[in-house]
Amino acid sequence: MVNDIDTTLISLITLTIILISSLSWLALKTLKEGRKALKEINKDSL
Repeated sequence: MVNDIDTTLISLITLTIILISSLSWLALKTLKEGRKALKEINKDSL
């Protein structure tokens, strides 16, 4: 019984770490693309 709880907890922690890192990567990629797009818009307006 205790072994099952340990395995479940480890799996939950691993899944949480993967989820947070994936969301962080996606957010950083989106911000980078947005910054690039803003630079292009500013370049076009000048």
